[in-house]
Amino acid sequence: MPSSLTLLELNRLIKTTVEAKFDAPLWLVAEINSINEHRSGHCYIELVQKANDKDLIIAQARAVIWSNQYRFISSYFQSVTNTKLTKGIKILVKVSVDFHELYGLSLNIRDIDPSYTLGDLEKRKKEIIEKLVSEGVIDMNKSLSLPLVIRNIAIISSSNAAGLEDFVNHLSFNKYGYNFDITLFETDMQGANTESSVINSLNNIFEQHSKFDIVAIIRGGGAKGDLSYFDNYNIAFYITQFPLPVFSGIGHERDDSVTDMVAHTRLKTPTAVADYIIEHTLRFENYISDIYNNIIDKTKDYLKINELYLTNLGFNVYKTKDIITENIEKCNRYYYKFKHAVESKLKSHENKLQIMKGSIARLPAVSFRKYDTSLEIIYEKIQYRTKHYLRSTNDKINIIEQNIKLVDPVNVLKRGYSVSKVNGKVLKNGKELRNGDIMETIVSKDKIVSRIIKEERNE
Repeated sequence: MPSSLTLLELNRLIKTTVEAKFDAPLWLVAEINSINEHRSGHCYIELVQKANDKDLIIAQARAVIWSNQYRFISSYFQSVTNTKLTKGIKILVKVSVDFHELYGLSLNIRDIDPSYTLGDLEKRKKEIIEKLVSEGVIDMNKSLSLPLVIRNIAIISSSNAAGLEDFVNHLSFNKYGYNFDITLFETDMQGANTESSVINSLNNIFEQHSKFDIVAIIRGGGAKGDLSYFDNYNIAFYITQFPLPVFSGIGHERDDSVTDMVAHTRLKTPTAVADYIIEHTLRFENYISDIYNNIIDKTKDYLKINELYLTNLGFNVYKTKDIITENIEKCNRYYYKFKHAVESKLKSHENKLQIMKGSIARLPAVSFRKYDTSLEIIYEKIQYRTKHYLRSTNDKINIIEQNIKLVDPVNVLKRGYSVSKVNGKVLKNGKELRNGDIMETIVSKDKIVSRIIKEERNE
C-alpha cells in the first residue's frame, strides 16, 4: 500500500507552508465582488480578479475585516473617497494570508490605501470617456433640439431620492402657473443594480417616447462615491442613442459624471432642472407675446394709413349717388321718349295700312290678291322689326337699370362704405370740419353720431 496523508495532515502541511511563505502582511490589489457586514461588526468580503479584456473572473478569495479593524478602515476609506466600500470597486489592501485546517484559505485585511481606489475610478472614467469620443457618440444627445414647450416629462429616479420631491414641488407650484405632466419611472439610483435599473427605465420610456418631451435623471445629494455608479459606459451609451433630450440633475456641485457629460443638459441639482424647464417655457410665452404685440402694432399702423383713403372713398360714394340720380332721370326721359316714338311709328303704319286696305278693295280681284300678298309680307316685316326693336331696346333699358342698382347708395353702403354729414350736408372734404361739429356717419343699417374733437389734414 502506497504511503498517504490524511486530509488533516495535508491541511496542516499547507498551513505550515503558508505561514512560512507569508510570514508578514503584503499589499494586494483586487476587486470587491461581494461584501457583507455581519451584526457582530465583522465584515466579510469576496475578492476577485477579472481578465483585462472581458468580465471573466480568473481568481477568487475570501477576506475578512475584524470588527475592531473594520470601523477604522471603513471610516478612513469613506473620509478620503467620499464613498463606502461596495461591490464593483477596486481596492489596494494590506492583508495577512491565513490558512485554517477546517475553513481553508482566507485573507485578513489589516489596512487599506484609498488613493488607489480614487485613481482607479478616475482611470476607469477616463477610459469610458475616451471610448465614447472614439465612437463619435459623446455629443449625440446634445445635438437634439428641445421642443418649444416642455410639458410632458419622464423622470428616472427613486421615489426615495433626496431631490425628487423638491423637483416635483418646484414644477407644480411655479409662480407662472404652468402645468407639467410628470411620469416617474422607479429606478435604483445607487448600488450594484444601478446600471441595469437605469437602462431598464430608459427602455420603458423608449417604448412610449412619443408621449414625452424630455427625460430627466433625478437623484439629489449624496456621497461623492455614489456618483461612480453613473460613470458607466452602458448607461452613457444608452443616453447618447436616446431619441429624447436627456436632462441630468444628479446633485453634485463640482464633479461631472459620465452621465452628465453625455446628457443634453447638465444641471447641478434637481431644483436647477426644474428652474430650467420653467424658464424655457417662460421664454416661449414671451416669444408668443412679442409676436402678438407686433401683430397689434402693425394692424394699428395699417388702419391709420388707410383711414384717409376710406374717408375719401366715402366722399366718392356721395358723388356716385348724385350721378345715379342724374342718370335715373335721363333714363326715364329716354324711356318715355322712346315709348312715344314707337307708338307714333305704329300709329303711322296703321294709318298707311288703312289707306292701302281701301285702295286694295277697289282693285280687281287679281290685283287684290297680289296686293294682299304683298301687304301680308309687309305687315310681317313691320311686326318682326318692331318686336326686334322693342326687345333690343328693352335689353338696353334692363342693362341701364342694373348699372343703376349697382351704384345705388344703399347697395354701396352694404359693401362696407359709409357717408358722413355735418349740419345736414354731405361732407366732401376735411376742410369743412371744425372742432365741436356734430357728424352723422351712415353705414349699411345704422347711423353713428360723433363729435369732432380734433381734425388732421393730409397735406
